[in-house]
Amino acid sequence: MRLVLVSSQPVTDLFGKEFPFVDNDCIRREEFLSEDLTTADCIIDLTIEDHPTTIDQYRTATIPILIGSVIFTLKELATDTQLPIARFNHWPTFINRNCIEFAVVDNHVEKFQQLFQTLNIPALRTEDEPGFVSARTVSMIVNEALLAREEAVSTESEIDTAMKLGTSYPMGPFEWCNKIGTDRIVRLLHKLAEKDNRYQPASSFTETIQN
Repeated sequence: MRLVLVSSQPVTDLFGKEFPFVDNDCIRREEFLSEDLTTADCIIDLTIEDHPTTIDQYRTATIPILIGSVIFTLKELATDTQLPIARFNHWPTFINRNCIEFAVVDNHVEKFQQLFQTLNIPALRTEDEPGFVSARTVSMIVNEALLAREEAVSTESEIDTAMKLGTSYPMGPFEWCNKIGTDRIVRLLHKLAEKDNRYQPASSFTETIQN
């Protein structure tokens, strides 16, 4: 399989595997090349969330296009349901999990299931909603931790320790925030708050979060 990864940053770990994948012709480009639509078997694009209008470059695609987009849904990005495009959770700490969280329209489910099977990647289909399941949950946990800090319930390090010991989370909420990036979490929370006010970001989210 010839796989093209479009990413402005180097990627060494993707879906719990070392990239480039063994037994596949895998390359990384910083920008999309139109010729890849006819020479590649699949394109994975990690730049769409920061540049959503560039989704138009795939308007003639017939091969599977897997885009990293936690915040923007397929309904917002790709109005043509005939395009073989799926979105997945590409945020730091999620991109290297061995199970991919993805959303796709019904008529392309089989195409992407075959793709994941070929790449030997476990995949979980979710609803086409902002944040999928895990990013939405983690962002809410981080927000609640910030609210607790604002109310002087405890310190950042103590909250991180308590969450790891009490829930067996791999990271505390502030550690997660630093890994994922404050801007990403704030953007997602604002997006979710458009429909549900409980996701309204904490007031101190404008500050730089440090361990």
